[in-house]
Amino acid sequence: MTLTPGFRKVLARSGASVLSASPAVAAAYERDFEKNMSSFAEFARANGGAAFLLQLGFEHETDEPASRLAASISRFREQAPGTRVIVLCNCLGEVAALDALGLETRFIHQNCFLDERRYRPMGGTERRYDAAYIARVTPFKRHSLIPDALSPRLLLVGTKDHYGDPVYKAQIRERFPDAGWVSEFRGVDVSVLLAKAKCGLALSAAEGACFASAEYLLCGLPVVDTPALGGRAALYPEEYVREVEAAPEAVGEGIAYWCAHRPDPRKIRAAWLAKAEQHRAAYRELMRELTGRIPGRPPHKLGVRTPHCGALWSLAVQAYLAARSIVA
Repeated sequence: MTLTPGFRKVLARSGASVLSASPAVAAAYERDFEKNMSSFAEFARANGGAAFLLQLGFEHETDEPASRLAASISRFREQAPGTRVIVLCNCLGEVAALDALGLETRFIHQNCFLDERRYRPMGGTERRYDAAYIARVTPFKRHSLIPDALSPRLLLVGTKDHYGDPVYKAQIRERFPDAGWVSEFRGVDVSVLLAKAKCGLALSAAEGACFASAEYLLCGLPVVDTPALGGRAALYPEEYVREVEAAPEAVGEGIAYWCAHRPDPRKIRAAWLAKAEQHRAAYRELMRELTGRIPGRPPHKLGVRTPHCGALWSLAVQAYLAARSIVA
C-alpha cells in the first residue's frame, strides 16, 4: 500500500484511518471525505482497488444532505474511476434515501465502533445528579428542553469554551446557574462522570448517531430521548430508553421516571452490547467481502477523529503496519 503525501496529512489530522493495507481499505466521515477529496482520490489512484467506508456525522435521511453526498461521491469517482465507496448508514431511513440516489450502503451504525472497554458502570459514587447531558452548548442540542427546576441536579458535560455559540452559552449558564459544568474532560473520565447521574439525555431534533447516547448506556444509565433524525435510536434497547415529546414538561417526566425506576446498570450495558453486536457482525462481513479475511476488533470509533494521546491507530502505527502489509 502506498501512503500518498496528501492522504498522509489527512491521517495525521485523524481525518481518516487505514483498516486494511492489502487491499487498501480506509475509513472517514463524509465531511472529511468531501473536504479532502483530492487527497482521497490521490490515494485511490495509487492503490488500485482501494475502497472507502464513509461514516455519517450528521443525518442523511432528508433530501438536501443525501443529494449533497451523492454529488460529492460522483465528483470523487470522476477523479478516481472504479473506486468503491460504501456509506455506513445509521438508520434504515438513510439506507433508503441514499440507495435511491444510486449509492452503495450498509446499515452499520457508527456507535458499534465504540470500544466498550473504555466505558463501564461504576458503583460507590453518590448519584447526586438526576440527569447528565453530554453535549456541546450549541442551539441544535436544545438545552431549552431541560426543565429549569432541574438546575441543581443537572450535570452538563462537554462545554468547552471554544465550542458553540457564546450568546447561547451565556443564556444556558443563566438558565442553569446551579448545574454541574464540566468543560474539559478525557474519554477515560466519562465513566466516572456518568457515575454521578441517574440517567442521560439526548435532546436534539437532528444529528448523527450521537456517541453520547451509547456512552450513557454502556455506563449503565437509562436514557431520556426525543424523536430525532440521524439514527441515534437504532441501537437503543427499548426497555431502557424513554422517548418523550420535545417539551420541558415531557423531558422532566422522563427524568422523574428513571429517578423512580432504577434498572440494573449491568443489564442496560448488556442490552446495548447485544444490539451493537449485530452491526459489528455486519462490519466483519463487509471487511471479509472487501479483503478476503475476517478482521479483528476494529479501532475505537473506527480510528477516525481520535487524536488522543496513546491512540493505537496513530499515523505512525498505521504507516508501520501499512509498510509491512499487515493491517487488518
